[in-house]
Amino acid sequence: MKKIKTISLTSLRVEEDFGFQKLVLAETENLPGEETPSVQTAAVTAFETAFNAFDTALKASATNPATASATDADTARDQSWRAANAYVKAMCSHPTPDIAARASEAKSLFDKYGDPTSLAQTEESGVLHNLLQDLSAFDSAKRTALNLDVWITDLQTKEDAFLAAAAMRTEEDAARQVGIVKESRTAADAAYRSLVDTVNALAMINGDTEYATFIDHVNAVIDRQKGILKARKTNNAKKKEEE
Repeated sequence: MKKIKTISLTSLRVEEDFGFQKLVLAETENLPGEETPSVQTAAVTAFETAFNAFDTALKASATNPATASATDADTARDQSWRAANAYVKAMCSHPTPDIAARASEAKSLFDKYGDPTSLAQTEESGVLHNLLQDLSAFDSAKRTALNLDVWITDLQTKEDAFLAAAAMRTEEDAARQVGIVKESRTAADAAYRSLVDTVNALAMINGDTEYATFIDHVNAVIDRQKGILKARKTNNAKKKEEE
């Protein structure tokens, strides 16, 4: 008698579990349609409802209000860097030779790291951290002559604001992942197992002929997922040995 194989859903990553269940849900179209047992209908409906809730939770977790704040803060620090860089560049043409020379020294610090505004956010933070350190270490008398401190302070303030917003974004992402996603995933996993138990029981009682396609297809999905888990376990073991 055909039977749906077992698989530990808790061994799957969140996105893997979602993808696995999505494939299984699609296969429910292959279940008997005529004179469908009420227990089968109830199990499929419960699974579909739980899966949709899981889907909704994942989409909600990707919509983080703190993301907008981090984006705005990133834009602000980009504008601050561009303004400071443009100011120092302009001062390099100052009519007073000494001031122009000091401006050239300051400009060399900006040129040392290049334009960071097109970099990934984390990489940009690294560049700005180094630049701000160099600017702070720049001779104080020269900074005063150039009136550079106000620009350094503005850039530092904008960078600190971005780091705070990014930290808030990360914290909220983690909370959402642990909260609504975990709860909805657990419910979907339970609904999946209930569906499997129902189909296996009906196949045993009524014969597996009408359930064969569904069972074979779901088992193929399970075998594929188990293969991925096995490969990951092997790769992790190799990495540990290399370490």
